[in-house]
Amino acid sequence: MNDTPLTEQSDAILVARARGGDSEAFGSLYRRYVDPIYRYLFARLGESKEAEDLTEDVFFRAFQALGTYHEQGWPFSAFLYQVAKNVLIDYYRRQKTEVGYAIPSPVLESLRPLDEHVIRDEQIRDLRRAMEEIPLNYREVIILRIILAMPTAVVANWMNLTEGATRVLLHRALASLRSKIQEQT
Repeated sequence: MNDTPLTEQSDAILVARARGGDSEAFGSLYRRYVDPIYRYLFARLGESKEAEDLTEDVFFRAFQALGTYHEQGWPFSAFLYQVAKNVLIDYYRRQKTEVGYAIPSPVLESLRPLDEHVIRDEQIRDLRRAMEEIPLNYREVIILRIILAMPTAVVANWMNLTEGATRVLLHRALASLRSKIQEQT
């Protein structure tokens, strides 16, 4: 029996234990990743209730898929991210709307001049419009790396890229976003 506390065990060990029927091991994985998955979904939806519901759906689907999950060089968090993307696609399919991106208020607040409401609202509109005009993978890397402030290594794993490719993608994404914003002004 492994005497290491669940909170200190690797994802691979916890997944193996969860596959063997140890519900506490999956609970530990849940506690480890519920916040990043929720933040990702909230950034995409902009609604806390929907993000909470979809977060639960992500973990329910991940639990159901444990029997077929095989670590193939990806960390378990990348698997959860992929499940979250699929849950979002299903959600938007049911809603019959396009996959969206909501920019959380705390991020927008940091972009806003506090005493210039008109300029602030225009900047927000420009930023949202520009985000909609850039490619999906650019939006994704900006959301994960900039808005959610995830480390490059985690974003690289989640997007199945190298860290170098992630940095290049982010650089190109920000340049594209900047260009779209300048076109609008």
